[in-house]
Amino acid sequence: MKKRIIALSVAAAVSGFAGAASAQFAGDLQGHINGGPSSFLEFSDRGIGHILYVPYFSTQEGNVTAISIVNTDRVYGKVLKVRFRGASNSDDLYDFQVFLSPGDVWTAGIAQQADGRSRLDTSDKSCTLPSNVNGAFITSRIAAAGGVAETREGYIEILTMADIVPPGEWDTSEQEDLYVATKHEDGEAPCTTSVLNALTNENASDYMTFPTTGIMANWSIINVNRIVAYSGDAAAIEARVTGGSPGFGNLVYWDQRSVPLQPSQANNNTADPLLRGASPVIAGARYDLPDLSTPYVVNSSCVTAAQCPFEQARALSDAIAAQEIAAEYYSEASLGAQTDVVISFPTRRYFAAVRYTGTGSPAIVRNATSDGNIYFTADNTELGNASNGGKAWQICARLGVNAVGFYDREETPTIIDDIVISPGTPTSLSICGEVTVVGVNNTSAADSATFGSVARSNVSNGFTAGWGSLTVPVSSTTSNPDGLPMLARQFLRINNTTTNVYYGMSFPARVVVPGFPSSYP
Repeated sequence: MKKRIIALSVAAAVSGFAGAASAQFAGDLQGHINGGPSSFLEFSDRGIGHILYVPYFSTQEGNVTAISIVNTDRVYGKVLKVRFRGASNSDDLYDFQVFLSPGDVWTAGIAQQADGRSRLDTSDKSCTLPSNVNGAFITSRIAAAGGVAETREGYIEILTMADIVPPGEWDTSEQEDLYVATKHEDGEAPCTTSVLNALTNENASDYMTFPTTGIMANWSIINVNRIVAYSGDAAAIEARVTGGSPGFGNLVYWDQRSVPLQPSQANNNTADPLLRGASPVIAGARYDLPDLSTPYVVNSSCVTAAQCPFEQARALSDAIAAQEIAAEYYSEASLGAQTDVVISFPTRRYFAAVRYTGTGSPAIVRNATSDGNIYFTADNTELGNASNGGKAWQICARLGVNAVGFYDREETPTIIDDIVISPGTPTSLSICGEVTVVGVNNTSAADSATFGSVARSNVSNGFTAGWGSLTVPVSSTTSNPDGLPMLARQFLRINNTTTNVYYGMSFPARVVVPGFPSSYP
């Protein structure tokens, strides 16, 4: 218990420092300066946007994940949806709302509690809904066969649902009420219960306005026992106008209540195949919205409202589609060096998901190719099995023969594949899970760089240092694009055997060959 408290304290300190410094640095990048209604979404190389994606969190083997979210806008407040999703199939583990006043920072730590579940703790004074967001992650939507371990790894979505209107622009008394309720005075926000509890999807435009850019986030994974830490920034998605300037998005506020979604509400606001339809696999509620597929672009050209979520999921997928990615590795045994490459498919949930109950379960539920699903189809995805090495409830992406190749530091190449007496069946590599950890020259999750085990693959290359690449097979048909929408990051851990102190480093993997998606169906 004492080590967990120390880890959380360190996490809060690191997140708080990074957030405060970043907010000062970004001071004049005010989110309200924009070019009008948005025309498209784009990943921002500035790291500031409307929507953020934290690629990995972990509470494995003593890991504590710290997160800080910064509002660099000093004029408008931000109403945020924060959602933690699981590594296997993007299942919702924990979600809530955060209200950032102008220039505000929100911080939290995620650690493993006594029963094995991840839990979130924060002492931050920014307003949230519910008012207390401290607690253990929820297991009602994960695969029962995976147990509480399914809560210990995944990723984080952060969406700006709306802006909070400042003085001078109040058109309604409700706008004034929300600003005053969430604005820090003397170091603390009032968080007026009557105001925050009154917010609904139906009255959102009375209290708030269209979301603009301005948020950023930093994350750290800290392990006190191993004396090692990793850190990075969140990927930022920005709603932009023609020409590339930041614009404003649709107001997408949905209240944090368990009120059931009507079929039309689900169909018009998410591409998640488990939430859509007259008889959805999961009975969605208002707290399920928004997600990364909720229509955010104002000047959208989708033919029907129900088509808009698919178009947004496709647009985000196209933006990060890659045919080949590359990362370095180091696995010198005398230094206890370990390398994990964490690969994430941020939009896969909106093309293919898994139902865990019912006849024939587990089973993949897909959106049709006519809905824009050209990435995660029956041609390249399947459930885990003995052949692909995945767990029976995880979606696995088949990458084909010779998908992984390595070089050492002197250009010596090797290809991970089996040499057999023909005729035979070529080995086909699969990576399983929405966030999958690929260990290089290490088969033990318990002694790897990240300790990741929820969705893990291991490859060995016979080298101790160099670089490797992951290649997605090039499609020969127009129905499937070249590449898959993926982000990747490498984690390297080295042990000083004299002092028994570990050093951790983390870098983004690089896109060697981008994807070239075909035109929309």
